Amino acid sequence: MRGKARLGLFLFALLAGFVLASVTYRFSREEFIVDNCLSAKHGSFDYAKMSCDLVENHIYIPYEVRHPHDKQIAIVSLVTFAVLVFGYRFLRSDS
Repeated sequence: MRGKARLGLFLFALLAGFVLASVTYRFSREEFIVDNCLSAKHGSFDYAKMSCDLVENHIYIPYEVRHPHDKQIAIVSLVTFAVLVFGYRFLRSDS
């Protein structure tokens, strides 16, 4: 029974870690793309089309506006991951 519980906790922790990694990846990727446009190409980033525009100037749209739920998703997945890892270690050390 403990083996199944540990496996379940491990799989859910893996899922929570994947969700956290995907949010982190999206944020980092967008930061890199925008920075590359602004610094390397000296253009203006069009957040509506997610592309670099070398002709027109575009207004800045914060990440929190473009992805309003990412902060909550990251916090929930981080807390879930921590709780599941703690539970997994607790069950493991109890054996």
